Amino acid sequence: METLVNSIITTIPAWLALVLIVAGAVSLVLGLIRLGYGAAVKSAVLDLITRAEHEIQGTKRGAERKAWVAAKLRAMLDASRWGRLISWAITDETISKVIQFFFDRMKAALEKE
Repeated sequence: METLVNSIITTIPAWLALVLIVAGAVSLVLGLIRLGYGAAVKSAVLDLITRAEHEIQGTKRGAERKAWVAAKLRAMLDASRWGRLISWAITDETISKVIQFFFDRMKAALEKE
């Protein structure tokens, strides 16, 4: 078994191993940024969802409310000191998923009451 692992490892050139390690580290950092983003903005998202419910009245306007919350979150991200550094990693799709995640949790909590 040891010879098998050794033969596999020695067939990879050192430069390729370094490239693979760097690529793995970069993808890990990007994943952690995206996961941490949702936890970091939880209170802001919940507050923005509540404000959107009050400011945009009417039925069948959920997409408009979600777009409003997404625009506000993007503005908050661009305005913050650290947010400008990572704003390229936080896509509109990520923001949309964060909003939907917290909206679903909020709706489930209200239905339990």
